[in-house]
Amino acid sequence: MKPNILFFLIDGLREDKCHGNKKTSVTPHMDSLIQNGVYFNQTICSAPVTPTALSSLFTGLYPSEAIILNNEIFTINQAHKNYVQHLKEIGYTTYAFLPEATYLFEQGRIFEENVYKYPSTDTLFNGNGKLIVEKLKENHLREPWFYYLHLYDLYLGSVFDIDDGGSKELNNKKYGNNKYDRILSAMDVWIGKILDNIDLSNTLVVLTADHATERGDYDSKLEEYASYCQKIRTSWEPNPISRSISTGVKKVPKILQPMKTYMSKSYFGRRKKIVENRIQPEMEKIENEDLSVYNKRLKKSAAMIVFGTYDDRCRIPLCFSGFGITSKHIISDQVRSIDIFPTIMSIIDSADIQNVRGRSLLPYLEGKEMEEIPVLIESISTSPKSNTANSIGVRTSRHKYFRDRNKSTKNVHLYDLIKDPLEERNLADELPDVVEKMENIVNEIQNQKPFGYEKVNELNDDEMQDIEKELRKLGYIN
Repeated sequence: MKPNILFFLIDGLREDKCHGNKKTSVTPHMDSLIQNGVYFNQTICSAPVTPTALSSLFTGLYPSEAIILNNEIFTINQAHKNYVQHLKEIGYTTYAFLPEATYLFEQGRIFEENVYKYPSTDTLFNGNGKLIVEKLKENHLREPWFYYLHLYDLYLGSVFDIDDGGSKELNNKKYGNNKYDRILSAMDVWIGKILDNIDLSNTLVVLTADHATERGDYDSKLEEYASYCQKIRTSWEPNPISRSISTGVKKVPKILQPMKTYMSKSYFGRRKKIVENRIQPEMEKIENEDLSVYNKRLKKSAAMIVFGTYDDRCRIPLCFSGFGITSKHIISDQVRSIDIFPTIMSIIDSADIQNVRGRSLLPYLEGKEMEEIPVLIESISTSPKSNTANSIGVRTSRHKYFRDRNKSTKNVHLYDLIKDPLEERNLADELPDVVEKMENIVNEIQNQKPFGYEKVNELNDDEMQDIEKELRKLGYIN
C-alpha cells in the first residue's frame, strides 16, 4: 500500500517568515515539521499570483505552458496532464479543501470529486480548522489518499478584517511583530491539531506555498496605509444604473445582450481609470519620499500591487516530512516549485508524468548533491487586466535577471542576490556580460519549447462578470 499524502499549501507564505532570523511568529508545529524533515530555504515559484502559480505547480510546467487565456481569465490548460489526475491513475483517492475563488478560476476544478469549497473569508481559526479535524477524525478517507489543503488565512487576513474566531494570537505581539506573523501563529495551532490526527509513519507531509507576498514585511504603519489605499480603490462606483445593468442583471433578452456587454465593458473601463487616477497621487508622493529602494517598492505595493518577479513574491518555503523522510536537513541550494510533485512521485516510488519541466529532488533527501537549475519566472497574473510588470526572467542562487516579456532590451534588471538580497541595486548596465548570459538561459529554455499560451473563448459574459467581481474583491484587478 502506498503512503497517504497530506499537502499543506499556505497561500502567500514567505520563506523568510517561516524559518530564519526574520521570523517573529510562534509556530511550534511547523517548526517540528521542519526539524524532523528536509527543508528547502531557497525554493522559487514560477509566478507571483495564485492561479498561475497553481497551474504551474500541478502540471510541472512553466506558467505560459500551463495556462490558457479563456476570454480575459488565465485558467489551467486541461490539455496537459496534471498531478491530481496522475495520482488518481496510480490508485490514490484525492480530496481537496480550498477557497471558492480557486474553484471559480478553474485551477481547483482538477479535483473532480471530494472537494470542499469554503468562502474566502473563512480561516483555520474561525471554523475551517474544526472542519478539517472533524473530517480526519471520521476516518472516512479512502487509502491511499492525497489531501490538498489550500489555506487562505494569510492572504485574506493580512488584507482584510476577518473574524478572529476567538484566537488569542491575532492581537498579541508576543505572537509576531506584524499582522502577517500573528496570523501565522494562529494558523499553527490548528496545523498542530490536524497533524495530531495523522499517522505520520504512513503519511508524507508537504508544506509549501503558491507564492509569497510583500505583506509579510509590512509594519503596523504600512498595514494602516494599505487599508487606507484599499478604501480608495474600492469606495468609488459609477452611477447606480450603469452598475446595476453591468453587474447586477444576470439574464437579459438575447436582443439586449450586446447592449449589456457594451455597458459592462464601459463600466469596468471607467471604474479602472478612475481608481488609477485616485491612486496615482499616492504613488507620486511615495516616489518623492526619502525611503530606501526596497521600502519605496514595499510602500508602493501597499498602495497598489503590481505583480512582478522580485523575491518577496517568489521565494517560498518547502518542507517534506513524515513517510519516507529518513534524514533531517536544511537545504540552501536553489530549487523550484515545479520540482515538488516529481519529488513526491519519487518518494512514493511511482513513475512521473512524461515531458514535465520539473525534476525529482530525491537525491537531496538522501543527503546527496545536485546541480542547480536556473528558475524561469513569469509575471503572468490572473488576467490581462491585472497590474503586472509583464516581465520574464531567470534566477540562480547568485543572480536575478528579468526584463520585459516582449522586448529583451526593455526594463532590464539584474541583481546580485548575495550582496543585495533586497534587490535594490540594478546592475544591468554595469554587468552586460552577465545580462547576456542570463538572457541566453531564457532563450535556451524557450527554444526547448516556444512559450505562448493558447487563447479560447469558452466563458460567457455572466461567468466572466462573476470571476471579475471576485478578482476585484481579492485585489487582483482594479
